Amino acid sequence: MKRTAFIFGRTPQLSFLELQSFYPKATSPTEGVGMVESAVDADAVVHMLGGTVKIVDVQSEAAELSTELFFSALLPYAKSGHITFGISAYGRAHVSNTQLAVLKKEFTQRGVSARYIETKRHEALSSVVIAKQEVVELVVIGLPGTNLIGVTLVVQDFEDWNKRDFGRPAPDAKAGMLPPKVARMIVNIALPHGVPDHHPMVLDPFCGVGTVLGEALLRGANVTGSDLSEAAVANSKKNLEWLRREYPVVAPLYMSVMVADATHVSEFLTPQSVDAIVTEPYMGETVEAKDIAKLTPERVKNILKGLEKLYIGALKEWANILKPQARIVMAMPAYDTGRGVLRVKKVVDRCESLGYTLLTEPIEYGRPKAIVRREFYIFQKG
Repeated sequence: MKRTAFIFGRTPQLSFLELQSFYPKATSPTEGVGMVESAVDADAVVHMLGGTVKIVDVQSEAAELSTELFFSALLPYAKSGHITFGISAYGRAHVSNTQLAVLKKEFTQRGVSARYIETKRHEALSSVVIAKQEVVELVVIGLPGTNLIGVTLVVQDFEDWNKRDFGRPAPDAKAGMLPPKVARMIVNIALPHGVPDHHPMVLDPFCGVGTVLGEALLRGANVTGSDLSEAAVANSKKNLEWLRREYPVVAPLYMSVMVADATHVSEFLTPQSVDAIVTEPYMGETVEAKDIAKLTPERVKNILKGLEKLYIGALKEWANILKPQARIVMAMPAYDTGRGVLRVKKVVDRCESLGYTLLTEPIEYGRPKAIVRREFYIFQKG
């Protein structure tokens, strides 16, 4: 039985949900790893996924690891009498760098010129190292009572992601805004089972500089964005025009950005015309660590009260323009005051009365010690 492993980046929970949007039967045998019980078109799939950094062809399984096992997996990749290799371990697996030297000796005895790349203790080889140094990466995934052994087929195109993050003409001015990888993940989650042929309409009613819109376009969706800020809308248009030039594949798709209130978008859109809403709305005050003493529970409750009113009003409005069964993937804040975490609880409590079902528990994204953290919620219209 063929198996393919997906190695996730820094947001494994979100990455796994994204993987399931393409492969509903995918499993996660250990933290940070997804598993699909089939072969995949790795080159095509890796460009679709924001949260997967490596795709691995699982070749064998063994309770005990050995140099002979590793050598057998790597030998087919010793092309033209040369190989540069490395080993990365995930889950419960532990592989020492001394095994690399032993493997090199084995290759030398077979007449193969070999070079190996070491890793720091308990760390894996990065996508940058694998791509830049043309490394054949042996991957060991340790599970209870067994180990999976495979070879990396492809790594994420970090240069392309960096291009869209830092190379666009109007990057996010605010630190901590959604990067393209995370935007891609939540777009994929909002469009389960991939993007159908009819080019679904994705709306971001708090579009900022258009990060979500751009990633939705690259997934084959038509997009509409809106924001109250004229400057944000102007920057979003710049970025989308840049995207159209840099990625001709999006040129035939529909894209529109307008100045509008998120709670009044139905004035500009026809009923049941939107397939998915993907957005990071206004999240409240930005609080620096030095100001944490000022962030009293009472102050946070007042902030959240205003946000609840905004979010409930928006969800009520969006029900008019969403198609049946359409999804909303939406970030909402969680304030850590040092005396507990406070959230926009009323939004979740009222979602059913507004015509939505909450599909999962909130998925945290961001730095663990941040005062204001993002949590992604996935709603589905009834």
